[in-house]
Amino acid sequence: MNFGNIYCKTTALGNIKSCKPEFMSWQEYTVFLLESIQIYNEDLMLHYYRKIKKFMIWHRNKYGVAFENIPETAESKLENQKKVISWRRIARAVEKNDFYLRKLSFAQTKNDDRELMKLIHKWDNLLNESTRTDDKSLQKIIKEKCK
Repeated sequence: MNFGNIYCKTTALGNIKSCKPEFMSWQEYTVFLLESIQIYNEDLMLHYYRKIKKFMIWHRNKYGVAFENIPETAESKLENQKKVISWRRIARAVEKNDFYLRKLSFAQTKNDDRELMKLIHKWDNLLNESTRTDDKSLQKIIKEKCK
């Protein structure tokens, strides 16, 4: 019970709320997360980069939000409803290891599944029963792989 009392408001026991470092902006934090992923798996970082770039281009074309005008944060309610773009929303999607980037309104595609299978085969030792993810599709693939 003491462990739960100490760690109940951290990501160790759930998905409550995470914090970026105070000295970084959300944009810097997003770049930091992508660079951190690149250290271990450049293919995964490039996957996120391509999807985020698509997300930004879509917002530019649909709403006229230029890359340099993406706000650090937006109203939390609108971010949660996936109605606005913000660096916080992008960072949270990467932070959650959201392979399909559903938090950025992407859907699971056959192309993404093929890319995921390539990553699984290439980095076989990184995806196993102990891999933590909230993504049910990814959990299903990992379970099938580990049988």
